Amino acid sequence: MITHSTGKLSKERLQAQQDRYDSQPRYDVLLIGSGMASLTAAALLAQSGRKVCILEAHDIPGGYVHSFKMGPYHFCAQIHYIWGCGQGDKVHSFLKKIGLDNDILFDPLDSDGYDHIMLPDRQRVKIPYGYDRLADNIERAYPGQGEGVRRFTAILERLTREVARLPEKIQWWQVFTQGWKFTTLLRYHRATLQQVFDECGVGAEAQAVLIANSGNFMCPPDELSILAYNGLFSGYNRGAYYPRKHFRYMIDRLVEFITSHAGCHIYYESEVTRVLTSGDYVDAVVTRDGRRFTAPTIVCNADPQKMAEVIGREKFPSSYLKPLNYDYSLTAVTCYLGIQGLDLRDYGFGRHNTWHLEQWDLNRTWDEAMGGDWSRPWMFMATPSLHTDEPGTCPPGTQILELATAANYDFFQGLKQLNRRDYNRQKKEVENRLIDLVEAHHVPNLRKHIKLHVVGSPTTNEDFCWAPRGHAYGQHLTPKNMGLGRLKSRTPWNNFFWCNAASGYPGVNGTVGTGMGLYMELTGDRFWSASQVPDTGTLIQQVRKMSLSPA
Repeated sequence: MITHSTGKLSKERLQAQQDRYDSQPRYDVLLIGSGMASLTAAALLAQSGRKVCILEAHDIPGGYVHSFKMGPYHFCAQIHYIWGCGQGDKVHSFLKKIGLDNDILFDPLDSDGYDHIMLPDRQRVKIPYGYDRLADNIERAYPGQGEGVRRFTAILERLTREVARLPEKIQWWQVFTQGWKFTTLLRYHRATLQQVFDECGVGAEAQAVLIANSGNFMCPPDELSILAYNGLFSGYNRGAYYPRKHFRYMIDRLVEFITSHAGCHIYYESEVTRVLTSGDYVDAVVTRDGRRFTAPTIVCNADPQKMAEVIGREKFPSSYLKPLNYDYSLTAVTCYLGIQGLDLRDYGFGRHNTWHLEQWDLNRTWDEAMGGDWSRPWMFMATPSLHTDEPGTCPPGTQILELATAANYDFFQGLKQLNRRDYNRQKKEVENRLIDLVEAHHVPNLRKHIKLHVVGSPTTNEDFCWAPRGHAYGQHLTPKNMGLGRLKSRTPWNNFFWCNAASGYPGVNGTVGTGMGLYMELTGDRFWSASQVPDTGTLIQQVRKMSLSPA
C-alpha cells in the first residue's frame, strides 16, 4: 500500500473526480496505473477513438518518470536520459503517430561524451557516439586495451542487427527453422556481461569504463544479461537524449493529450485493491474507496506480482505462475540537490552525465553496497538543469545536481521497521558520503552551495511508485529473466493484459515500446516495427549533427 504519496488532491479535484464517476461514463479500455507504458498505450488508443480510463494510485502521473516539487525545485524521480528519440526510432515514431513529434522535442547530450567516466586512477574517459571512437578513447587512456574493446563491441553490433530482425512473435520451433539467422543471439542468450568481457579479453580498466554505468541496469556485471546490457548500451550509442522542456513537460503533455479526447479520463488517488473475475474474463476492478470500474478491455500497468496478489494467485493456472515468479531488480539511494551560488559548468559538468568509481571491480563494489558498505561506491551524477536551455526545473541562478548509488532494499526496510531515526540517519550517512566524494574530486566546498536537499531510498521508491522492494526495472536483468520465458502481455483472462516494465522491457524506450506493442496487438494497427529503424550509422550521424547545432 502507498503510504506517503496520497492525500494531496484538493477537495475540489476529489469532488470533480467523484462527480465524473457518478455520471457513469462508459469506457472502452481501462488502464491500472499511469507509468510510461500505460501513457503510451492510452495516448495511442485515445487517438484511435477509444474512450480510455486510467486509475492511478499516486496523486500525479508518470510512474518513475514523474516529477516532484520540493521548494522551488522540480526533480524527475528516476529518469535522467533516454534513447530511441532519433527520427524513425521508437520514441520518435510513437510521438509522430500521435502528432506530438514537433511538440515533445529532445536534444542529444554531448556528441564527444554523453557519459563521462571518472576512474579510480582519476583519469576521465568519455563515452561518445560510435564504438570506434569509444575504443579509441579507451586506447588513449589505457594503451593496449582498445583491441579487446573492439572485439567486445563487434559482438554488440551483431546482437543489435539480429535483434532488429527478430519476428514480433517467436514460436519455439522457429529456433530450429530460422536459428541460422540468429547465431550470435543463440550463442550469448544465457551469457552475462562478465562472461563476454572475459571471452573478449577486455582489460580491467576497459571493463570499468564499459560498465561504470551499472546503475543504468541496477545489476553487477557478473549477473547482468549481455542482452540487457546491449539493449541499453547500443541504444545510447545511437543517441542519448533529454527532453528539451524536461520530463515534467513530457508527462504533462501526454496526459493533456489523452484527456483532451472525448470520454478519456484519469482518476488519481485511486488504488485498485480488488479485481473481480468470472471464468475467462475480468468483470471489473474496485478501488480502495469502493468505486467500481469496468471496460471491455482492462490493461494492468501495475507490477504483475503485486497485482497477482490482488487478483488471487490461486486463480492463475500453475503453468502461468512460473513467468510471474521473477526476481525484482536492485535499487538505489538518490540524492536531489538544489545548488545556488556556483555554476557547475565551471567544474566539468554540462550536457552529459558523470559516473564516478572508487575501485576497478564493479562486482566487488556491488557486493559491498549490498552489505551496507559505501566506503568505495560507484556514484552517478546528473545535472538536468544543464541538459537543456529551457527553464522549468529550478529558479533562475540555481542548478540541480542529482547523485545516486546502489542500495539494498532489505537493509533500509529493516532499519525503517525497527527504528525510523536509524533509517533517517543511514540515509544521511549515504548522502554525506556521496557529497564527500563530490567535494574531494569534483566540486570543492559544494556543501556551502546546497540550498535544498532530499534523499530517496529503496523504500521511498516503494511508497511513491508502487514498486515492490523499490525495484528500478521490474525484473532483475539476469539471463534467466531475459529469455523467451519472460512475462508477456497475455494473461489467463481474455480481456486482461499486462503492460509494464516486467512484461516488456524497462526504461522509457522499453516501456514506450511495451505500450506501442500492446496497442498494435489490441487494434491490429501495426504502425511500427524494429526493422524500420534506420541503421546505427545513420542514427549516429543524425545525433552528431544535432549535437553540433543550436536548439
